[in-house]
Amino acid sequence: MKFSILTLIIILFFSSCISNKNPTTLALTKRKLITLTYNIHHGAPANSKEVSLENIAKVIKKSGADIVALQEVDVNVARSGNLNQAAELAKLLSMYYYFSKSIDFGGGEYGVAILSKYKLTNTRNELLLMPVAGEQRSVALATIQLPGNVFVEFGSTHLDLNVPNRTAQVEQLNSISRRLNRSLMIGGDYNAEPYSDEMVKLKKEFNLACNNSYPLTFPVINPTKSIDFMTFNKIASSIFTVASVKAMNGEYASDHLPLVVEFIY
Repeated sequence: MKFSILTLIIILFFSSCISNKNPTTLALTKRKLITLTYNIHHGAPANSKEVSLENIAKVIKKSGADIVALQEVDVNVARSGNLNQAAELAKLLSMYYYFSKSIDFGGGEYGVAILSKYKLTNTRNELLLMPVAGEQRSVALATIQLPGNVFVEFGSTHLDLNVPNRTAQVEQLNSISRRLNRSLMIGGDYNAEPYSDEMVKLKKEFNLACNNSYPLTFPVINPTKSIDFMTFNKIASSIFTVASVKAMNGEYASDHLPLVVEFIY
């Protein structure tokens, strides 16, 4: 029994974290914003070619997310049935969407996307820097007006596997934040763990939702790494307070676990 309790405590510690703000203060805040970042592996589970957007949509719906950052999204690609996955997920979830192409792939396009319960405006994509050879990456960006007439710039990205490219890419994200000079959140698969040199550089401009323990999100079964994050810049931190962060353990629709971050504003 003692072992079971200890195991449960460890699992909870590594799969979620909560804000260090006073709960009473949070309770007095009127509005919440639930965000999700999810590498969907083009809708296929780990080690599988069977694509099911319905299963991905069920996970997103279960999260209760208002805004979603998606990675590894296919648009008109043969392996996933020549569907526009961003549009199909938006339809299944009754959400708005924006897709950002990173590369041409399999007769179609492959990249990242944003889903939102709220209208997306000023949608745009920016290709990320690639100092050395690798798969081209991008960031999708949009302006979203939240209830209460609060505006946020929201992004989705998927950084490269190569350290030199990731380093240049986080510096580019920092530059985007400074250039916008507005509240900005970017959900993504950063392909780097929280204390890596690249993420330390990113923290010069952005906050990670957790301060100490980071939910493990990869691989989907028995995860060992924290590489999926919802980051938010200093201006956003003056408006939004993190209420909770958790990985959705036991969801196997992709090869990553979804990461849910709830903000209070």
